Amino acid sequence: MKRMKFTRCVHCGNIFWSTGGGEISCCGRKLTPLTAQPMDKMHDVKIEEIDNEYFVTFDHEMTKEHYIVFAALVSWDRATVVRLYPEQSGELRLPRQRRGELYLCCNKDGLFRKRL
Repeated sequence: MKRMKFTRCVHCGNIFWSTGGGEISCCGRKLTPLTAQPMDKMHDVKIEEIDNEYFVTFDHEMTKEHYIVFAALVSWDRATVVRLYPEQSGELRLPRQRRGELYLCCNKDGLFRKRL
């Protein structure tokens, strides 16, 4: 899972993830994987452990023009991806894992990563 790559089609909004090489295309266009950057102040999250789950909250706006598209929790042996939608609240629950990385994808600013 260390080689996990996320790709998003800007035309239709489809989300793809892969652990190997290869080319991904959607809507007749070849897609390039997103490059993860460290979370900044606008895209930072708060993580609490509740009932053997991670309760993730964020203050990012969730309007139709600017929102978080998906959140993914990736560890060495599994990945959990949660699709988010505009006008949804800025919170979600993810199953607790030993270690890993949390990814957030903003429709305007790209992919962000935080180590757990």
